[in-house]
Amino acid sequence: MQTRLRRSYSGLAKATKLQLGPLEDQSSLVLGNLNHPAWQASAPTMAFRVKPLSGADANNLRSLVHVNYDETSPAGSYRERPFTCPDGVTAIVIELENVQLAGGDSSTERFLLQVLDASGITQVSSQSFTPGSAAALVATSPIALTAGAEYRVRLVCNSTGQSSFLCGRLRVRPVSATVEFWLKPFTRLDADPTVLHGNMGPAYPTVATYAKDPRFASHTQLAYLELRTTAAEIYAQYCNTIASVSGNRGQPSVFIDQRPLDPPLQPAGNTTSYVRAALPSQPLARKNVRVFSGPQMSPVYPNMTDNHGNHLCAVYVPSGDDTEVVPGPAPRPVVPYGDSKTAGFWSLSAGRDSITFLLRDRGIPVVSFAAGGGTLHAETGSTLSVDACLPLARKLVECLPSKIIVGIGRNDFNSSKFAPSDLITQLNNLLLAIHQVAPSITVELLTWTREVTETDRGGVSWAAMRASFLGLATGKPWVSVLDAARYWTQAEAGAFTSDTVHPNDRGQELVSSAIAGDEFPWTPKRLSSLFAYYSAEGRLGGSSLIGTVTAYGTSPPSITVSGAAVMACRVRVEVNTGGTPGGAMKISYSFNAGRQRIRQNVAVPSNGVVELAPLGVSVTFSSATYNNLHAYEFNTCVAQWYDLSGNGNHMAVPAGNNAYSPEFNLSSSAFGKRPALAFTPTRRLRLTGISLAAPYTLFLVGRCASQASVRAFFGRTEVGSGLVFYANTPTLVAINDEASQINATVNATLPHCYILEVNGASSKIIVDGVSLPLTPNSTLSNKTLTGLSIGSDAIENWGLDSDVMEAGVCSGVLSQDEIDAIVARARHRYRLP
Repeated sequence: MQTRLRRSYSGLAKATKLQLGPLEDQSSLVLGNLNHPAWQASAPTMAFRVKPLSGADANNLRSLVHVNYDETSPAGSYRERPFTCPDGVTAIVIELENVQLAGGDSSTERFLLQVLDASGITQVSSQSFTPGSAAALVATSPIALTAGAEYRVRLVCNSTGQSSFLCGRLRVRPVSATVEFWLKPFTRLDADPTVLHGNMGPAYPTVATYAKDPRFASHTQLAYLELRTTAAEIYAQYCNTIASVSGNRGQPSVFIDQRPLDPPLQPAGNTTSYVRAALPSQPLARKNVRVFSGPQMSPVYPNMTDNHGNHLCAVYVPSGDDTEVVPGPAPRPVVPYGDSKTAGFWSLSAGRDSITFLLRDRGIPVVSFAAGGGTLHAETGSTLSVDACLPLARKLVECLPSKIIVGIGRNDFNSSKFAPSDLITQLNNLLLAIHQVAPSITVELLTWTREVTETDRGGVSWAAMRASFLGLATGKPWVSVLDAARYWTQAEAGAFTSDTVHPNDRGQELVSSAIAGDEFPWTPKRLSSLFAYYSAEGRLGGSSLIGTVTAYGTSPPSITVSGAAVMACRVRVEVNTGGTPGGAMKISYSFNAGRQRIRQNVAVPSNGVVELAPLGVSVTFSSATYNNLHAYEFNTCVAQWYDLSGNGNHMAVPAGNNAYSPEFNLSSSAFGKRPALAFTPTRRLRLTGISLAAPYTLFLVGRCASQASVRAFFGRTEVGSGLVFYANTPTLVAINDEASQINATVNATLPHCYILEVNGASSKIIVDGVSLPLTPNSTLSNKTLTGLSIGSDAIENWGLDSDVMEAGVCSGVLSQDEIDAIVARARHRYRLP
């Protein structure tokens, strides 16, 4: 695909009516496609869902997206992108195109367009808007910013309630600048993996592509964006992370017709900047232009895993010139193999919003081998052998796919083409056949999505068949699982299918997003009985308690940290220029492993005190000599754990005492390197002033470091407030409500997903989806829950000694489907067994 930008007009009003490609934006400093995974990278748990291809614009092109279409986003939900003001730009406006109510909606809540500082702490501007029935361009008033500074633009869709609407692209447009380029119409060309040349990084964008640094798509050194253009000047946007370790080495280049411009480009060090390149004058002649990323350097600072370099973010060209983006090499396709569900029948328009087209909308090449009515039996016959599956396997690998999605088998089971056990045998044979003919190709098993009616076949239930289907991945490292049966429950099947069987456009969106590598599509927010929900990747209020400082490098002098942090995070301080305070010494600091780079090359004053604004803490350096590449890390702690359910049931430290604050852990090695709250036996959070009658259900993902002492996951806030869930011996966990107790055998030092049903004689302890035998199997007294602690019991002071990832409270008892969805999500996110 080649993208031609032939523009001749004056003023943005005309420009906004032109159709741009998915990676092009008119007069904007950010990529405007809200469905792009880059918009989720900063906070995947807080991101609302977006359904693409949901509405037609004024040109009858189905280019609009449906923002927060399922209205299950967490409280405060947002999507955001970092951006940096170019030199000379002092004010911007945020514009959102074609904002309108979705079909059938008469009203919706307001949404917010915000600008925050680089940390995400300080709000620079927040303006609210309410969608109407007619499409409109929504724009903020001008927002004054500092040239060269980094900010975040944020779209908030659950500030006072769920806001759901159609819209086009979001734009951050300069409106006040001393550099003329930024006031004339220009086009931003994103350095997306799908258009980069010479790149061994990801072939197409996923959330993981931006996880290490949301400012740019991860790519290998000297990757480049290739253009053919008549432009006399361009601006290349770079994120520089190398200057602090190698000075001005690693400059990127621009090549014109295979020859490098001289001198090389000079991006600003340790920040994001826009570098102008004047191109040779060739009137009306298009030049071949290659804009390169810079050379990269392996990590130099201790405890870092990311390469340093000049990373290419985007290229900006005048819109009046003739510009063509030359696409990168076509990546290997994804091959879905399945039946009518995989083919997309009964979506709103199977040839438009099926899995295939939703993946292609993200830039993922697809060669679909799905067909309505498809069966495995039709391809392999009834002989159960690997040899019988080889012809099919050769078909599936013929186009050299990057991976094969195997979703076949539903029709074979429902129509009894195979006996249930024979179907599982033949599916296993197919996996072995694929591996035999193409050992380098990975396979993902896509379980059959839920239907309104699921009747047993041959005495075997659909649940049993799905479990056997998932079991096929065991012992096969080339096979992974996409558990689509947990993307919606059977009770929700009417909302996610068109005919009670086939996924509708909402169902197709969930399945395609999982294939594309997004977060697990189901969320606890879909639990109708949700009372409170907490996630370590959600909203965390900070504390005056600071974790232990870890120093890196050769004989690093000590530092001390003081103050009260306004948010919980991991802080990293690096010495860029060695020396002593008051001398040549300079530092940089960032939050959360560099994902929020706040200030660079800060001079250390003679008193050694540097305030880490806007976090609210200060670092004091001693009078010793610090060397280049000394580095320090510490965690701030959590004084408030905000409820994402929207019910306002926030957890907080007891009596406002920050000494109880658990520590923020950015990367828990026991839980798939996801963020966690790290508890010690003296730290806890609590919820008071509630009244939740039994039956009710609690869930928690966590572990304890040792079962030698009593360790409480959930506890009481006062006598009679509810229950304690704790590890009470080296082999047991228990629920105790002061009147009775039930025990179950569990190794609680391993990571688990716990679901606790408090329901009298029917109470359960469910671990990783398995309801465990209870000893004794006594009757809980069903006390009303009036208070709840996480990490300790306030009466016995039984404290936890390890990580908690998330927790929740529901009224009533959950269905088996809901339990399975909680567990499947935990397995996917936290790599649980």
